[in-house]
Amino acid sequence: MEWNGLFGLIYGLLSGFFEFLPVSPQIHQQVFGKIAGLEDPGYGMSLAVHLGALAAVILAYYPKLSKFSRERKIAAQPMRRRKRQPDVVSLMEFRLLRIASVPVILACLLASWLGRYMERLWLIAIFAALNGMLILLPQYLSRANKDARSLSPLDATLTGLGSFLSILPGVSKVGMVTSVASMRGADRQFGLNFAYLLMIPALAALSVGDIGMMIFAESASGVPFFTGVLACIASFAAAFGGIQLMRFLVQKDTLEGFACYNWGIAMFAFIIYLIG
Repeated sequence: MEWNGLFGLIYGLLSGFFEFLPVSPQIHQQVFGKIAGLEDPGYGMSLAVHLGALAAVILAYYPKLSKFSRERKIAAQPMRRRKRQPDVVSLMEFRLLRIASVPVILACLLASWLGRYMERLWLIAIFAALNGMLILLPQYLSRANKDARSLSPLDATLTGLGSFLSILPGVSKVGMVTSVASMRGADRQFGLNFAYLLMIPALAALSVGDIGMMIFAESASGVPFFTGVLACIASFAAAFGGIQLMRFLVQKDTLEGFACYNWGIAMFAFIIYLIG
């Protein structure tokens, strides 16, 4: 079946929404494509949904990003010219984000290249089940309340390295970063916000990777331009909603249910693979 505006809309909604949940968007994309009988959309569609999600997280965290910029400008001024002292906590958090973003960017660039070799539904289902186990693991460890004031550069590096597991299709970037942050003692809400801020360089790197693959792999897109635009808009709206939902759920301490969801969607995907 050929791609049209409705399929692009659904694809964008699934991609954007699950990009910011501890559930992989790839498995939903693959299941949807399999059920609808759609051909591979190509890297152009991937670029569209990544750009939509990137715009959403920038909008959601614009006040935080503005504060980082403002405090860094104050810190760069000579002491005698400052009207006030910069917020040390914001500067420390920004420093940790810079450290963690290096492995995150490398992982996302690598994922753009490796992804085409692992787009088998049965394999994605296995990795989605693994994702469920990994996000459940921190729930059995002792809770901590570390934030930017008490996390070390090593903690930030290890948290960023957690994103390398998301190279495996079916494993969530947000899920892995928040899980590793929790294992390193980060407060759950701080860890989620830290993961979302890291999604900015992650999605930027994925977009660059998509463009690179479009050029060198000569695989622009298998869908019409208007369908890609609809997917981008839908991804933006769904991603913004997903961020707000997770901000609410993290306060309610109900994230364990996502592990069961991962196992459920993995089983469903495997059944779809066997039927098809």
